[in-house]
Amino acid sequence: MINQQEWPSDLQALMNRRRDMRIPGPFDGWRIGMIDTPLRIFDLSRGGCFVDAMHEQPVGTRITIKVALPRVGTLILKGETLYERKGFGFAVRFVDVDAETAALLGDVLDSLQGD
Repeated sequence: MINQQEWPSDLQALMNRRRDMRIPGPFDGWRIGMIDTPLRIFDLSRGGCFVDAMHEQPVGTRITIKVALPRVGTLILKGETLYERKGFGFAVRFVDVDAETAALLGDVLDSLQGD
């Protein structure tokens, strides 16, 4: 997992503005595309997540990920990359989430917070 003390101060400020409670994970996931690529997902929230990845991902890239979650199975979420941490991965903000998916994600996160 990423050590927050290693983050630049502007990134620390961004992370401190988080609105949603985060579940550390890790969660299994896949980047959906021509070839589905396995991912490890951390800091999952209603608004986004951090993807553990060694490859570079430009800011603003639209991606679709599938996340394996307890109690509900897998959810498919569209996202946009917010920032990159070279050698660690990238942050994703979820976009265009329909009401049913948002409710399922929220229910799972609420139940995991209580665990």
